[in-house]
Amino acid sequence: MAGVTRPMSQMRKFETKEALFRARKRILKCLVHAYLKQEGYFHTADTFVSEAALTGEYEVCDNIDLDIILQDYCSYYLMRFNKQPQFCRKVEEQRPVKRPQTRKTRERTEPIAPPECECKEGADLPSTFTVTKLLQDEQAIETISAIERKPIAGFLAHMTNDKKQLVELLYQDIIRPTGVSWDDVKGLSSAKSLLMESVVYPVRYPEVFTGLLEPWRGVLLHGPPGTGKTMLARAVAGESCCTFFNVSCSTIINKWRGETEKIINVLFEMASYYAPSIIFMDEVETLASDRSSPGEHEASRRLKAQLLTEIDGIGGREGIIFILANSNMPWEIDPAMLRRLEKRIYIPLPDFKTREELFQKYLNAKNVELFPKVDFKDLASKTEGYSGSDIKLVCKEALMTNVRKMLPSMSGKGHLPNRKDRLNLADILTAIEKTKPVSKNLTKRHVEWQNEMGCS
Repeated sequence: MAGVTRPMSQMRKFETKEALFRARKRILKCLVHAYLKQEGYFHTADTFVSEAALTGEYEVCDNIDLDIILQDYCSYYLMRFNKQPQFCRKVEEQRPVKRPQTRKTRERTEPIAPPECECKEGADLPSTFTVTKLLQDEQAIETISAIERKPIAGFLAHMTNDKKQLVELLYQDIIRPTGVSWDDVKGLSSAKSLLMESVVYPVRYPEVFTGLLEPWRGVLLHGPPGTGKTMLARAVAGESCCTFFNVSCSTIINKWRGETEKIINVLFEMASYYAPSIIFMDEVETLASDRSSPGEHEASRRLKAQLLTEIDGIGGREGIIFILANSNMPWEIDPAMLRRLEKRIYIPLPDFKTREELFQKYLNAKNVELFPKVDFKDLASKTEGYSGSDIKLVCKEALMTNVRKMLPSMSGKGHLPNRKDRLNLADILTAIEKTKPVSKNLTKRHVEWQNEMGCS
């Protein structure tokens, strides 16, 4: 009896058919999703993932796509039926069905004699009309970013399959407006005005910035950590109508030979297509360190050479491409890269007035009650040498004092939607003593470098 196979039960057969049906549906969804991404319909692909409830558990194999399946099916159909299969047909226009007229509709639809025209021949009527657009419509169009006006499919039309994958990788690094404005950045008025004339004004008034007054190609923001350099970049992304590329080492660097240079080339092609564009490089010294340093790898030198060529090469690109770079150690950047970053701005530690504004911003929230009344000028005088990030940590540490007292008495999942923290001056002073500044000793070296190499 060991070799006898028992027939499957009806329930087992039904479960097997259901499993095959679900697998076939999953394969179809994966094929459609892969085809949408291959053709550059990334927004549609993201929407399809959410609506079809796709997970990252499965992916399409390397040698399978809808185009290959379609070709194989056409070959099979031609061999079997000696004709090509028909997949689509033209939709015929459906004419509205006319109902027979009743007595009432005939009375309503009787022709009415048109009124006599009171216009006389030779009347003073204009022979031509001039139609002009409203200024508000033009301004509304200008406020729409290029990434919303230009479809990615137009850029992928003349690209190879390997470059399409790189475009998909770089498309994920495009940052939409962040909601951060210039007012959210306290102090740094000179840096904000320079970024306005470098990015915002050339896009708004292109007829002014021509010839020798062409827009700056790049700006380097350097200073101690926590002084607001990245916050300025987020404000630029939110205030300007430019396409903002947030480039990091994980995006550019690839283990395969020649892929890194290809990624940089595709990056600048995308920036030109979506111009005006901003390419933001945080911690730029990791990508463009000094090439004269000993022990540098050949791949690193090729990366820097490709990057420098794309920024300032012989073949010019259309549109405005602006390089915005941040660095905590500008003395390690290659001199050729510094030349292309035409403006080099020092972002100092916050002064007395800026520290006072930062304390007001963090401690004057709706859910914070200060008791007794706190003098923010006194707090600003006690935090000299603190960066903006250090002041934020001080306020966070002071607020955590009440939370630490409340946590032991909380049971289960506490939900306090209207909670208001009562903060004492002693808690803030204790937080200042516990939080030490990390950027105080780096100011001198940045000032010396700015006096020697800066351009603001």
